[in-house]
Amino acid sequence: MQNFHNSKSKYLLALHSCSESFGIAIKDMETPEKIIKSEIFNIGRSLSNKLFSCIETILPRKFWKQIIRISVAKGPGSFTSTRLTISMARIIAQQIDCSLDSISSFHLMAPRLYKDLAKNQIMDPFWIIDDLPRRGIVAGKYQLVKIHQESNFHQFSEIISPQLINNQKLINPSIKATNNIKNDIISLINFSQYCQDINIKSDWQKTLPIYPTSPIDNQK
Repeated sequence: MQNFHNSKSKYLLALHSCSESFGIAIKDMETPEKIIKSEIFNIGRSLSNKLFSCIETILPRKFWKQIIRISVAKGPGSFTSTRLTISMARIIAQQIDCSLDSISSFHLMAPRLYKDLAKNQIMDPFWIIDDLPRRGIVAGKYQLVKIHQESNFHQFSEIISPQLINNQKLINPSIKATNNIKNDIISLINFSQYCQDINIKSDWQKTLPIYPTSPIDNQK
């Protein structure tokens, strides 16, 4: 880590806080091998007090002006943690005038979970679901588009973004959502590199969290 940072480096920064763990990854775009450095912080609900310090552990603040792109997981997930991280990402992107990419946490799971499908279903649409007790099923629909070997990015189409689905609705084939922030933070930064490679400009103002359920929904 001592020799990872230098004044000429240009960084991608990825942030994922949709679970109890906070994942951070950076990629140095100036190195031929495009080094990725990532770390997972199991900090539970104390993210509000440790958000800045966690990022500085990976990328000291004096190098933040060298960030050329940020990517963030926008949910579904922890209401508070997701909101805090997106707010942080928006502030940094605004201040240094860089693109802010966002993608759902279910979308990031797709490269891991689609491999559990039957071989004859691999190229077909499938659902990722999460059962919420007394609320219903949160589900998103995905389909493999292409695997970009040069950036190790599995491109999936999000046909239906994660939302609350009636329990009786037929969603098949479906795969249970599972958190693996260690893998998904790498998928997130590879997504960011893909956006950088094809020169997508992402406006920080359009990045908002996904909330399939709301505390208001339970007030009956």
